[in-house]
Amino acid sequence: MVAKARQQRATTRAVAYSPKRQRAASGEKPSFWSLWAVPLTILAVVLLGLGVWSVMSSSGSGVGTAGNVQPISTLDTPDFHSLLVDPQDPEHILFGSHSGVKESHDGGFSWEDGELRNADAMQLTASPGAPETLYATGHDVFQVSRDSGQSWQPVSHNLPGTDIHGFAQDPSDPQRLYAFVVGAGIFTSQDGGTTWAALPAQPPGGGMHLALASDGSALYAATGAGLLESTDQGATWSPLPAQPSGQIISLAIPASDPQMIYAGTPNGLEKSTDGGKTWTALEPQGVPVIALTVPSTNPDQVLFVSDAGAVYRSDDGGVTWRS
Repeated sequence: MVAKARQQRATTRAVAYSPKRQRAASGEKPSFWSLWAVPLTILAVVLLGLGVWSVMSSSGSGVGTAGNVQPISTLDTPDFHSLLVDPQDPEHILFGSHSGVKESHDGGFSWEDGELRNADAMQLTASPGAPETLYATGHDVFQVSRDSGQSWQPVSHNLPGTDIHGFAQDPSDPQRLYAFVVGAGIFTSQDGGTTWAALPAQPPGGGMHLALASDGSALYAATGAGLLESTDQGATWSPLPAQPSGQIISLAIPASDPQMIYAGTPNGLEKSTDGGKTWTALEPQGVPVIALTVPSTNPDQVLFVSDAGAVYRSDDGGVTWRS
């Protein structure tokens, strides 16, 4: 009984000193902070967590990682054929389609109509040896610009046709050109496109040559037999030691590093740093690489356009991508 009485007195004292009971007894209303302290603390923790997640997910100043690659822009054209980086300005990008040429002056983030319009710009080339001279070829198109794309004129030539699906310009000799004419094969010119002669030997494989590229010492052609190389100006051809894992539909070789080859396939972009002995698949995988370009002076800056017109750009050789 004594113990029970002591327990009752202790409980009475605890209740008597309870702030809640004291406020109730005195008629005092509970303060804002006493009611909302816990909910506000929980809310602050949640907001802090969201802030940390946002910073972590956007780290890298707009650079997409391999698992989260986003295009920097999307082109609105009926088709997507070619890309070219101006040798004089790496932020000046030209894009070619059946509608003509579009230009970007901010590295591919925004686009405007160029001066070549209503002409199929299936291939675009330029050489660092004559950076102001640009060539555009395609279905019944063979045009040249002598002022970095501000104006265009037809080229007088002796080619057997102008359905030109592959075109390359030698970076070490801007007067040396290569053209694949549908139904006739690959031709070469030593005078900037006025006179042409067929190569001594045509690369095997048949079908359409989907890409041509020249690094000055070697000429590459993509055929049904894969990616082929000629080191004697077309007298002989041989397949590269290793091949990309898909049909090649675009090709780019930076003039500053002829051992580096970028190849676009229906499965994505692949890269070789040893002249085609080995290949590495780059992100984003599963995206068809329709048009592809690399500046002549920077082998790590690569841009490509997908079959949906999405423009992707990397400034570190495909390790990360701008967004």
